[in-house]
Amino acid sequence: MENEVYCIIPARDEEESITSTINGIIEHSPIAKKNIIVVNNASKDKTKQKVLNMGVLVLDCNKIGYGNACLTAINWILVKNLNPKWILFCDADGSDDPKDIQNLIKQIQTKTIDLLIGSRTLGKAEKGSLSNIQIFGNWLVCSLVKIFFNKEYTDMGPLRIIGFNQLKQLDMEDKTWGWNIEMLVKAIQNNLTIKEVPVVYRKRKFGVSKISGTLIMAMRVGFKILYTFFRLYFFKP
Repeated sequence: MENEVYCIIPARDEEESITSTINGIIEHSPIAKKNIIVVNNASKDKTKQKVLNMGVLVLDCNKIGYGNACLTAINWILVKNLNPKWILFCDADGSDDPKDIQNLIKQIQTKTIDLLIGSRTLGKAEKGSLSNIQIFGNWLVCSLVKIFFNKEYTDMGPLRIIGFNQLKQLDMEDKTWGWNIEMLVKAIQNNLTIKEVPVVYRKRKFGVSKISGTLIMAMRVGFKILYTFFRLYFFKP
């Protein structure tokens, strides 16, 4: 089990929450400390130093973007010729409950699942943890998946685990906010087995969301997600 799951945590200016996020994963999940990869995504604060002080691997990604950070970690794993069985993606802001990670790993180990997504909709989202824009955007994307693929999902949640071989099969390429929807659409197109499991989602205690912090940013993110969806649908890779 020790080398089966690697955890990728993109982090940009999360100095106030990154320590508790990592400690939560170490304490409440079977993921080994040495298998946690934090990607410092052009942080201007002390995020990188705090992670280094914990003895956890930090990779630098100077190009801002969630997808850029994830690709940096995946490419590092490939270059090092590592072969984990699963890759877990987790946010750095402490909104994901680390206790849910153990359940995700258990589910994907014991059942025939390629991609397992933590659903905040099926689970319990703390009041205020999701903005109205996020709730609407989530509903819209899930509705599009239902209409165009006849598949029912409830959330594009960031907490998710996927088989490493399956992840390589998807040939992920989005560099910013279309990462999660790209993963889902490509997984559907590649006939992967996709499941959802209820998770807890907490209101971030520090900082401002990079996605829903402002209306303009939320609109930019929403446009990118819709663009990614229709690009993949009409121009299947």
